[in-house]
Amino acid sequence: MDKITALQYQAHSKPLYENYNQTNVRDNTNCYSHALGLTLPYSELYCRIGAISGKKPIDQNYVSIEEITRLLFWDCETLQLEIKESFLEEKLQENQYQIALFVKIWANGTIGGCHFWRYENGIWTEKWPRRKMYVIEDFQGEKLDYFPWHFVGIYKISK
Repeated sequence: MDKITALQYQAHSKPLYENYNQTNVRDNTNCYSHALGLTLPYSELYCRIGAISGKKPIDQNYVSIEEITRLLFWDCETLQLEIKESFLEEKLQENQYQIALFVKIWANGTIGGCHFWRYENGIWTEKWPRRKMYVIEDFQGEKLDYFPWHFVGIYKISK
């Protein structure tokens, strides 16, 4: 099975704390893989939004928030996931969860990276490389909407 097919099969998986305690998963996943429900050791595809769909080379900088959002939608399409804009209080169905997107924008306007949180079963979580999954206690209170992180939006994911 090739990498994309394996990712399509696993995408949308529920995050399990015990998986993130395993060294291989803890060390080879990040917020993006966590947002998409992926724990396979393909870190080269998780380090750049757009790498899964093949739309953004790893050595190319992002040019705008709009580009990042387009790449996110293309990656989800490649994974056979449905993604739509959402809002914090939206009622989710059984097969849905939400992700929040944050973008790091430096003072000179360049984009330094992205970060994701995932909301499922009443809990927001995040995942940093080489760390375990972390529970966000208060979305509004902990939101990374301070320099250089900017809150972009919430998206609903379905399979």
